[in-house]
Amino acid sequence: MNQPRPESRIQSLENRTSIVEATLIELSSDTAEELKATRQDIKQLAEHVDKGFDQAHAFVQERFGEIQTTLSEHTKRLDTMDSKLDQILQRLPKPPEG
Repeated sequence: MNQPRPESRIQSLENRTSIVEATLIELSSDTAEELKATRQDIKQLAEHVDKGFDQAHAFVQERFGEIQTTLSEHTKRLDTMDSKLDQILQRLPKPPEG
């Protein structure tokens, strides 16, 4: 069998090159679109996570405030009880020394 003429070989190479270049352009475009979509997904996920952290922080701050208020109330009650206990102990007869 004879070798194909140079013109046929060049035309064949040009066709293959065109197909490879077209494929690369399509893959590049697809990749760019996927990266853009992935960035958008990451941005939305980051916003969602930030919102969750903000909500959790607000909840903790609220609960901490409630706990501090309750602790303050209990401290006042204990101070009152301690004062009353001191008054009771002062009124009790003292044991005889001896």
